[in-house]
Amino acid sequence: MERLLLGDTVYALIMAGGSGTRFWPRSRKNRPKQLLDITGDEILLKKTVNLIKEIISFNRIYIITTEAQADAIRKVTPEIPYENILIEPFGKNTAPAIGLSSLYIEGSDPNSVVVILPADHYIKDSDSFYRTISAGVSKASKGSFILTIGIQPKGPETGYGYIETDKIRDNNTIFSVRSFHEKPDLTTARSFIKSGNFFWNSGIFIAKTSTIIQEIKTHMSHNYACLMKIKFSLGSKNEADTIKSCYQDMESISIDYGVMEKSKNVLMARGTFAWNDVGSWPSAAQYWSTDNKDNAFIGEIINLDSTKCIVYSPKKPVALLGVEDLIVIEEDDVLMVCKKERSQDVKKLVDLLKQQGRDQIL
Repeated sequence: MERLLLGDTVYALIMAGGSGTRFWPRSRKNRPKQLLDITGDEILLKKTVNLIKEIISFNRIYIITTEAQADAIRKVTPEIPYENILIEPFGKNTAPAIGLSSLYIEGSDPNSVVVILPADHYIKDSDSFYRTISAGVSKASKGSFILTIGIQPKGPETGYGYIETDKIRDNNTIFSVRSFHEKPDLTTARSFIKSGNFFWNSGIFIAKTSTIIQEIKTHMSHNYACLMKIKFSLGSKNEADTIKSCYQDMESISIDYGVMEKSKNVLMARGTFAWNDVGSWPSAAQYWSTDNKDNAFIGEIINLDSTKCIVYSPKKPVALLGVEDLIVIEEDDVLMVCKKERSQDVKKLVDLLKQQGRDQIL
């Protein structure tokens, strides 16, 4: 498929401020998930940049991250213009980050349409991805809509949020949105799949920057007031101090809760490309090498009567004897072992380490 760059008013915003605590002990404060080769081949942020650069040129790709991660982000993405690395003073969820980024992008182009992407998702079948993005951009540019990308589900997944659609708007690609649903239990997920009008929520959005700012004004008036203070400071000597002060005052909330679930101007573009939010060790390990006992690994394993384990240990062999469904992650300063079914609780383990003041291994 011949790929053409999208129009000069189309921008990309890559959100790269998260820490990815479910991937501890590989993910650390100074080495977050998006800067790791979690899937075993390439740094996730680089994969995202390389994906979107085929349809949006480097000078129109922005990355928003925290002050603590900015230098590392610049190091791995030298092709992105220095001024396109936008910095939050600290992470405060996606609504403030997207609002701040929209101010910068709209300031450079009042007619801008932005494709908002997480830095740490895994996307295959790029041609299908590009078609979906192109359809979403076309729709968003013609009205005051926020498009979200819904992924055609492969089964009753309990680790994803869901989008419930209503009417088909355009060519079986654009749908009206009826409601959003948080991660369901298995019974509910099965009912979603059976109904046929539910899609996985990818966390990818497309909208005019002016529309995003207007929707924040409508549904998050306090954050909008803070953003307007920032807007009037941009380019002045008070810019950094104003952003820091206003960020302290903004509500920490996701764009999903703050805007998407409340707005009447949300549409969904249907995505059929392979997608994974890579949210836990099991989701990452599906891309690793495996043996005939369904053990996934990076490094060397010595196996006797062990099945369905996940092992990351590139520097030393790991011997497995008569165990199953374990996750073993080896780093120079710490070894983590847990049951596969508890993979989502690694975040709780990180919280415990914070409470204990174990900063040296965080």
